[in-house]
Amino acid sequence: MESRSAAGRPGDAVRGLEGRCREFVRLFKERVLQQVVHRSVDQALGEARRERRQGPTPFSCEQCGERRGHELRRNGHYRRRPMVAEGQIELKVPQLLCVDCGKSVSYEHPLLPRRRRLWLDIDQHLAELYLEGMSYRGARRVLERRASTSVGLMTLWRGLQRVGATKHAAPANEQSEFVGLDEVYMRVKGKPRWFLTARGQTKKGGKNYLGSVLSEDRSQAAWETALAQLGISGYNPPFAIMSDGDAAIEAAVQKALPGAKTWRCVWHIEHNAAEWVEERHPGPEDKGLRKGLMAGVREIVDVPSLEAREESLRVLDEVAGWLTARLRRALERVPPKGGAVKMRTNNLMERGFRELRRRTRPMDGFKSTAGASNFYSLWMLKENARCNGRDYLPELLP
Repeated sequence: MESRSAAGRPGDAVRGLEGRCREFVRLFKERVLQQVVHRSVDQALGEARRERRQGPTPFSCEQCGERRGHELRRNGHYRRRPMVAEGQIELKVPQLLCVDCGKSVSYEHPLLPRRRRLWLDIDQHLAELYLEGMSYRGARRVLERRASTSVGLMTLWRGLQRVGATKHAAPANEQSEFVGLDEVYMRVKGKPRWFLTARGQTKKGGKNYLGSVLSEDRSQAAWETALAQLGISGYNPPFAIMSDGDAAIEAAVQKALPGAKTWRCVWHIEHNAAEWVEERHPGPEDKGLRKGLMAGVREIVDVPSLEAREESLRVLDEVAGWLTARLRRALERVPPKGGAVKMRTNNLMERGFRELRRRTRPMDGFKSTAGASNFYSLWMLKENARCNGRDYLPELLP
């Protein structure tokens, strides 16, 4: 490596250094894990060729049940070759025999799950690659380059599924001041599905996904089921609901959360008003009229008080009564700008969904409901940690 650097080839020198570092880390992991294996057996049975311990052990015989130290003996070892992020390692795993029945007793350690080719560090690295937006094949190329071996796409995907199905160490969410409700579209088994999602925002501005339910439709009944499954209907402290004005969501909230205040997103109201105006005055000669009407709509939506809003509606009613008739129904659930209610848009949901769509676009859907649910659960946990200034990996893989 020194000769390469001296010859003016810094790229080769850097790659050589990285290769040696990876080899050092690979050997270090191999030796540490081997010591962990030997120590776990020595602690349970006592050191080899010495008096065996009498206490209980974590090992169990299928025929005789739980075994104590003096009821087991070593019977050689077998070789196991798991793959870590830096390549393949080789471990000598002890074989144990039950003294009473003479049958083999399986050895298992939390750091060496049975029937696992890929070690735990790959699960962590893979979860990070997938959740940060890398495609299936991109993640495989990164891991194969680092470990200098080939890995199947389904093998990696199953690794992420294991992470999604395990217990996580996410802290409890604080009580929300606002709860946003919306759905995001997914393709599962080639069919359209929706994640009916709830996300809360605290008084301090912290944002946390409260959960999601995978549904075949976005009906009122589906939202009522989702609110019940997510436990939101059991919230005792007062909070407000923010939505985009979806009639199914508002009807479900009215039934499942009686008394909860429901607000509508002002951006969606202005967007809908622009479509109404475009439909009513579609011609190019009406461009100025359209701009004037939309300026009036924005003024009405952003007024500082309800009294000022009513006065502005009366003025607009003189020139576009059809528009004010539609606006009045929508504005019943829009707080004035600068008032006590600080949240006026559904950006709490829309921003998160925009990031999710950007991530799932290269994935081209999911092959199973379990796969979709596991991935979205990890995504919500990751976003909860990220948006509140925490590292998400220790929470996903404690």
